[in-house]
Amino acid sequence: MDKKRFSGYGEIIIAAVLWSLAGIFAKQIHGMSAQSIIFYRVILAFAIFFIFILISGNLKIIKLKDKKIYLLLFGIMQAGTMLAFFISILEGSVSIAVLLLYTAPVYITILSPWLLKEKSTKKGLIALVLSIIGILLIVDPQKLDLAHYPAGILAGIVSGIIYAFQIMISKYAGSTYSGYTQAFWSFPVAAIILLPVGIAPLDIVLDNLVYLILLSIFPTILAVSLYFNGLKKVKIHSASILGLIEPVSAVILSVLLLHEQISALEMIGGALILTGVALVTTEK
Repeated sequence: MDKKRFSGYGEIIIAAVLWSLAGIFAKQIHGMSAQSIIFYRVILAFAIFFIFILISGNLKIIKLKDKKIYLLLFGIMQAGTMLAFFISILEGSVSIAVLLLYTAPVYITILSPWLLKEKSTKKGLIALVLSIIGILLIVDPQKLDLAHYPAGILAGIVSGIIYAFQIMISKYAGSTYSGYTQAFWSFPVAAIILLPVGIAPLDIVLDNLVYLILLSIFPTILAVSLYFNGLKKVKIHSASILGLIEPVSAVILSVLLLHEQISALEMIGGALILTGVALVTTEK
């Protein structure tokens, strides 16, 4: 395996683990709506990221070149994915939201041969099937009361589709912009979109500030930057499957940090996802 592809896999896997911290931090935030949490998450991410770039003297990292429209689309898709995912949780359940968000690799497998001229391999398709079965087991199919959550299901389907397009847009823009540049400009775009529904009372924001900052740094600045930087170096189909490490990591962290129980189904589901990841990373 060449060093470039290996580093890409590493960045995406680290990003997936960091993304799984979002639920841990979000559970510690009280008195704020989902829209407000997302708004302050991205606006703090933008501010912190800009200060870091300013101090480091690396302003060239955020320099705009051509394909600016794709940076704008990337930011819109990011806001859309977050909103649809949280609406799916509020109108349905966490299980439904997670399951439908992670249908994104299926849409990518179907669309990328036409939109990005990337063909899926036999090993990649096997990895996809194993990973989707793993996701089903982790969210526990017995908890999916699909008949009573039409709005949650619709929002979940939308989140998966938007997420797939966000990844494909990033892959196309990756020839011009690094993942760090894409992440930086996506935050103000998302903040502007969420501004009408995101502002919360100052005292509530201050009460939750520590966890909002943690949420903005680890599962936002670092995770988004690393994932979409790694995406430049590997096949989009492989990256979308590697991203499925997130729910596995979320289960493990919830056991370690929140002392939640883990079921046999979750362990089997996690093993299937990791098997899919192993197939992808050993693919020539």
